[in-house]
Amino acid sequence: MSEKIPGIAELCLSLKSDLAQIVSLSYNDRKNHLEHISKQLLKSTYKVLSQEKISVTSTQSSQLGGYFLEYLSFNNSISVDSLMCLFRLKSLNNNLNSLLENEIDNLIDISNSKSDIFKIIKILEQLFMFDSNLASAIFTRKTSFINALTNEITLLSNDINKLNSETTKNLNTILVLFSNACVEETSRSMIASMYINLILKCLLMPKISQSKCYASTIAIKSWRMIKPETLSHNAELLSLDNLSKIIIDSLHENFKTSVEGLSLLCTNIQIKNKVRNEKVLTTLLALINHKEHTYGIILILTLITLPNRTLAYQQRSISSLKDSNSISNIDIFTNIPNKKEKDDLTKIQYVIHELIKKNLITEKLVPIFKSIESSKGLIGQSIKLMYNIVFPDIDVSNSSNTLSDLYILQIKQIIKLLTAYLIGNSQSIKYNQKNFISYTDDKQELSDQDLEIRSIAIKSLCSPEISSNIEKIYSNNDEEFALSPIPFILEIIVQHDIDTGISVETKHTPFSSIKKQIFSNFDVYYAFVSLAAITSLSYSKSKQYIFTLGFDSIINSLTSSDDKIQFSSLQLLNELSDMPLCIAKFFNWEKTTDNYYQNFTVLCHLLQSNNYDSQCLVVQIFYNVSRYEIVIEKLCQSELFCSNLDKIFQNQDSEDALIYYALLLLSQIIPFKNSSDNMKIFEHSKNIIAAHTKSKNEQIKTVSNLIIKYL
Repeated sequence: MSEKIPGIAELCLSLKSDLAQIVSLSYNDRKNHLEHISKQLLKSTYKVLSQEKISVTSTQSSQLGGYFLEYLSFNNSISVDSLMCLFRLKSLNNNLNSLLENEIDNLIDISNSKSDIFKIIKILEQLFMFDSNLASAIFTRKTSFINALTNEITLLSNDINKLNSETTKNLNTILVLFSNACVEETSRSMIASMYINLILKCLLMPKISQSKCYASTIAIKSWRMIKPETLSHNAELLSLDNLSKIIIDSLHENFKTSVEGLSLLCTNIQIKNKVRNEKVLTTLLALINHKEHTYGIILILTLITLPNRTLAYQQRSISSLKDSNSISNIDIFTNIPNKKEKDDLTKIQYVIHELIKKNLITEKLVPIFKSIESSKGLIGQSIKLMYNIVFPDIDVSNSSNTLSDLYILQIKQIIKLLTAYLIGNSQSIKYNQKNFISYTDDKQELSDQDLEIRSIAIKSLCSPEISSNIEKIYSNNDEEFALSPIPFILEIIVQHDIDTGISVETKHTPFSSIKKQIFSNFDVYYAFVSLAAITSLSYSKSKQYIFTLGFDSIINSLTSSDDKIQFSSLQLLNELSDMPLCIAKFFNWEKTTDNYYQNFTVLCHLLQSNNYDSQCLVVQIFYNVSRYEIVIEKLCQSELFCSNLDKIFQNQDSEDALIYYALLLLSQIIPFKNSSDNMKIFEHSKNIIAAHTKSKNEQIKTVSNLIIKYL
């Protein structure tokens, strides 16, 4: 028999009865009742309000709103359930804010004791998380509330040095209200001007305490709104150096808002460096399992490992330039704006190595991804952190790219987490050769937020740390593991094709819906490098997958004006060039009007590329495929090919890698010189090649002697 679902009228009676019962309970009994009875009642209420076609009258909305406000005055655990009910009720009544404001007006009017005032303060504290505009209207414009609050602040300020447990509790209640109110600009401005003296007195407390921690967090949130004269008169007290010291000391004591305060401070490079030490990192990792701290700590770790290239992008962004509340460029000692600077690469590397050494990925992040309770925001922030770890700034001073076994294990785990996330995020996406992707249901496009995190996850998979250690990472002949990131990495390359206007009509990626360009040339380059590294493992499935889905975009990138993209696309093509299907794409033509001939001409023109490395690679590609008879036949027939190869000998007077590869290629086709008149072109270079027979380089000397016999 199914459980009977109560109606709205019945719920109102149950909530009213529950609240009446709570009032008569002792502290411990009340705590137990809230956790085991009230919490379940609110969960049931939420279910009822979530039913389809549920109808709630204006009178019932007012009653329910009043009851939910009452629950907000209790502990945080019950407040969460009450807030959820309020959000649900708001979706059923567009006039709810007005009804709630009337309810709070009534509470203010009938308040006649200190406990009544602090009850309203607690309600308002939580209300800022429900609707900051509604809460701010009461906080900044409700005269009766402002007078009552100011009176309590005056009493506490006068006794700030002789607080007892009860007055300390009241002080902290007000400070939590201020901290939450900082989310709204008008309220934040009011705190920075009207209530700043209370904050200053708390900051002057001789010992680290919860109140001092709250005050520091509030000062950080409202710092850019504090009047210049106040900052000047309290320069040391309000310096970011002092505030960060209080916050870090509070962190070690696990005081509330210490993590939040530190996350706000860690946009500043000077403060990042104060956090980059073993003691703070150990504390952060010890607290990360506390649910209320997890997101904030992941954010802090992301900020202190942020690569300089990402930092530079953020500093140039419009949102950063317009952010009047940013403290990122404030000198922490002088309180004046500092010039934008680069972060310390060595210190960033230190943090990454410490996080690897402390098994952050396996012990902390894996449980986050496995938990069904992890929010989308937490998963997204964890992906940003993994990007920083796996794709740090490239240290040109360190020629060694060899990673420790522990680092390799952590990177493997990162790849598994990211690919699992991307697969889960791609349930409606089907990859195909024609359009690259299609959608399997009507809900086609991902949200902009999902796409941002998706892009970061994919870019993480393109890390040079992975490409440089590809054999170690994809060892044990695990082809399926190597195959897993390929379609996602290809999204960067195909999207680049779309962004440059080449495949805009024929191809689609999940990012096609975004109007701005989401991948830079830097990202495209490393996507090609990553795929080239994977194909170097010679897994047939991987090569086939890349060829099938990405060949068109690879070909298009060969003509890129960006030298690095052109070179990296040639690297990938070089790894694929021994595939029969790939050879056919360049050499299966009869006439110059055939489609595949266009691919062939692209390669031929690249023999005269302005980029030396690209020239070397394209000669290698021709050499690799010249063992096939059909290829030699087409090469000998092509005046374009013969002419451009000959120009290498004509234009190159040094005995370098390019000459060696060109000689090797010529040695493959010169035995067939009589098959086509085009081969006579190489007679122009006979004397040049003859000179190479006297080379001090034995390899060049040997191959030149072989060629000269035919010339």
